[in-house]
Amino acid sequence: MPDLDINDSVLAELRSAADIVAVINDHTTLKKAGRSWKGLCPFHNERTPSFTVDRDKGLYHCFGCGAGGDVIRFVREIDRLDFPEAVEALAGRFGVTIPRRERRGPREDRRDRILEAVAAAHRFYAERLTRPGSAAAKYLQERGVPPELWKKLGLGHAPDAWDSLRQALGGAYPEDLLVEAGLLQPRAEGKGTGAYDRFRDRLLFVIKDDRGRPVGFGGRTLSPQGEPKYLNSPESPVFSKKRILYGLFEARETIRRKDRVVLVEGYFDHLALVRAGIAETVASMGTALTPEQAEKLRRLCPHAVVCYDGDSAGKNATRGALQLLLAQGFQARVARLPEGEDPDDVLGREGPESLAARIDEAPDYLSWLLEDRNPGDPTLSSAEKRERIASIQEILGAIPDRVLRYEEYRKLARGVAVPLEVLWEGEKANLSPGITRSKSVGTPGNSAALSALEAPAVEKRLVRLLVGGGDHKSLILSTLKDDFLTDPRVKKVVAALREADSASETIDFQRQIAHLTDDERTFLSGIALDESLEPTEKGVDQLLKALEINHLESESSGLQQAISRAESEGSDIQDLVQRKERVRRRIADLKRKG
Repeated sequence: MPDLDINDSVLAELRSAADIVAVINDHTTLKKAGRSWKGLCPFHNERTPSFTVDRDKGLYHCFGCGAGGDVIRFVREIDRLDFPEAVEALAGRFGVTIPRRERRGPREDRRDRILEAVAAAHRFYAERLTRPGSAAAKYLQERGVPPELWKKLGLGHAPDAWDSLRQALGGAYPEDLLVEAGLLQPRAEGKGTGAYDRFRDRLLFVIKDDRGRPVGFGGRTLSPQGEPKYLNSPESPVFSKKRILYGLFEARETIRRKDRVVLVEGYFDHLALVRAGIAETVASMGTALTPEQAEKLRRLCPHAVVCYDGDSAGKNATRGALQLLLAQGFQARVARLPEGEDPDDVLGREGPESLAARIDEAPDYLSWLLEDRNPGDPTLSSAEKRERIASIQEILGAIPDRVLRYEEYRKLARGVAVPLEVLWEGEKANLSPGITRSKSVGTPGNSAALSALEAPAVEKRLVRLLVGGGDHKSLILSTLKDDFLTDPRVKKVVAALREADSASETIDFQRQIAHLTDDERTFLSGIALDESLEPTEKGVDQLLKALEINHLESESSGLQQAISRAESEGSDIQDLVQRKERVRRRIADLKRKG
C-alpha cells in the first residue's frame, strides 16, 4: 500500500462519495422503507429485518445485534480489513483520489532505505538457492519440499561465508545501515573492525510485513554443529517480532475466505501445513504468541486452530496461546498431535491428508484442556485435582464476555464433577497478569450498542432531534447548555455540531462528525436511525426543560450533601441554603410551565 495521506478532509470526501446502500447491498438485500433502507443483518442470523441504512446520513445500524457505523466501518467489519485497506478499497471503487504524503523526514527516508536493503538481500538469498550445489536446496530436497514451493514462499540460502552478502550489497548501502537492518553483525570489541554477515550457512525464510515487503529473515542452520539451530533477524525500524506473523501476508485472503486461521510455532511447521493444503497457516516464529499478534489475527477471522508441538513445551505454549486467543474473543480449537511430534513429523509419517484431517477434526479448546490436564484422574490427590482445575480456570478467565465465560464454566463443572457455584464463586480472580480481555470482540458494534443503553433517555432523544436537522437544530444549539449533558458521547456529538456552521439547518454527517471514533459513530447510528421519534417544536421545548430539570436536581442533591458536611463541621451554611432554594424555585417554575 503506498504512503497515503488519509486525513479528515479525504475521509469526509470518501464518505460523501461512497454510496453506502450500494456497498451494503453487495452483502444483503436492502428494500426501501420510507426514508431508509432495510434488510436482514449481514452480521448475525435473523428472520425479521432489523438492519437499517440511511443513504443521506451515510450510516447503518442493526437494532438486533447493535452493529453500526459508517461505510468505512462496514467495509472493515464485513471484509475484515484494516482501516487503510478499507479506505483504499472504497476510494478505488468510488473514484476518490487519496494524496501521497509530501513531507518526509530523515527517519522515513532511512526506513525506506532499510526496506530496500532487506529486499535486495532477499533477492540475493533467493538467487543463491537456485545455484547448482546449493546446500539449502539439497536440504529441502531431502525433506521432500517441492521446488515450486521454494519460490512461492520466497525461500533463500545464506552461503557458508563471512562476507558474501556484505560484498554483494556493500557498494549500494553503507555498512551502518546494513547493521541496522539486521543483515550484518558488528564485530565484538577487540576482535577487529567492520561487520560480517549475520546469516551464514542457513536456509532462510523471508519475513514480510502486512504489505508484503521483506522486513527480516528466519534462518535454519545447515550444519549439525551450527548454533543456534534457528536464528531470526533482530528488532529493527522495519521489523518488530511481536507484531509480525510469519506467512500472514500470503495467508490473509485464505484466512478471510475460510473464516479461520491455523497457528503454528515454527517455519517448518508452517511449511508442513502449507504442503498439506492448509494455506491459512501462520507462525509465531518459534516464540510465544503475543497479544499484538492475537489482536491482528482477530481482525481477520473469529476462528483459530492451534497446532503446536505434542511435547510438554508445545502444550505449555498452547495453553498460553489459548489465553491470548480467548481474550480476543476467538472461538478456538486445538489439533491433537502424537506425543512428542510436531506437524512436520506428522506430515512425514502420516501424509498430507492425515495432517489436514487433524486440523479439520480438532476438538474445541475446552475439550482439549480437559484431556490435557485430566483433572478427573482418579489417582490425583485433592490438592493436585484442584491445581489442575485452577489451571483451566485461569485460561477461561481471559474470556471477555461474562455470559460466555459462565457457559464455559458450566461445561467445566460437568467435565470435572464439581458444582458450578463452587467454581464460579471466585471466577474474577482467575485472569492471569498480563492478559487483557478485549473490549471489542463478538458481534461488531455490540458492546457499543449495549453501552448506548446506559445513556440517559432524554439525552438520546436530544441527539435524535439534533440529527433530524431542520429548525430543531438551531433551536437546540442556541438554548442548550453543555452542563445539562452527562453522557460523554452526547457531549461529543453536540460539540461536533456546534463547531459546524450553525446557520445551516442541514446536517452534513460526513464532515460534521468527522472526529468521532468508531464506537461513537456506532452510538450515533443507533440513535440517528431510530424512527420512533418524530421531532416537533413542542417536543424540543419539553426536552430542553427535562434536561435542565435533571441538571438542577443533580445540583440540588450536591448542595444538600455540601450542607450536611458543613453542618457536621460547624461551618456557615447560609449561602448553600440560599443557592439550594434558588435551584428549588427554578425546578418548580420549569415543572409548572411544563
